[in-house]
Amino acid sequence: MRNFLSKRSAECRDFRSQLEDAASATPGAKELSELLTAAPAALKEHAAACSACRAAAENILEARALLAELPSHAAMAGPWFAPRVMVAIAARKAEISRAADTWTFLPRLAARLTWASSIALLLASAWLYQRPATMPAAATSAKAVATDITGDPVVDPATQSGGDDEFLLSLAEKQHR
Repeated sequence: MRNFLSKRSAECRDFRSQLEDAASATPGAKELSELLTAAPAALKEHAAACSACRAAAENILEARALLAELPSHAAMAGPWFAPRVMVAIAARKAEISRAADTWTFLPRLAARLTWASSIALLLASAWLYQRPATMPAAATSAKAVATDITGDPVVDPATQSGGDDEFLLSLAEKQHR
């Protein structure tokens, strides 16, 4: 039984492929009999014996009839359709390449900017490091105060007068008077 079915399916595949060839050979066929007139005798015999293949042939005929009723867009396109499409494709491609070229300078600019800022930073830090330490103008006009190693002012008792004490004493004397 299995051998019979596999033989049958092989015949059906051959029938369908030959049927498509016969359909393209007879483009105006509207019925199965017209379609099979140009087909070999083995194809006609198989169509008579196999109902599934007859249904497939009917489907092919119906599909061809439906497609024949649709308007052809190739006739509507005109003779200048292909050149217009090619020009539109070329314009779009040029637009995309221009957009890509716009951003190609950015990596080169970023690399140059990085080097320039690195050199400027190096020069500025070297200049600040070697610059002599100067005091502001307000500090130089005032009397210089000697400091010890910790930064506290050094008080010399010989140079220090009792000015603060005298001031306090004079305030106390004024209150008693």
